Amino acid sequence: MLKLLTLFTLLTICFTAMANEEPPFEQAPGNNINEIALPLTKDTAAELAKIETAGKVLSVDEERYGNRIVFRIKVLHNNGKVKIHRLDRDTGHAIP
Repeated sequence: MLKLLTLFTLLTICFTAMANEEPPFEQAPGNNINEIALPLTKDTAAELAKIETAGKVLSVDEERYGNRIVFRIKVLHNNGKVKIHRLDRDTGHAIP
């Protein structure tokens, strides 16, 4: 009986400790792209590009790309290269 009680106590402590763990970085408030409202604005497009690339956003411009409006985002990456990323204003998806 004592062994069973000890086992139950240890399991309770383990599950309590697991329940108090911090959420993964991606799920922490402000780090999840699912929290960005659509349609994108210049600010939200910059935030999305920053989250997806982990780079520094240099500029954001709105332009027509075919029959849709996209944001053209210039990003300085950690390797020192500047790349252009395009995000669809209405869906938030990257345009290749």
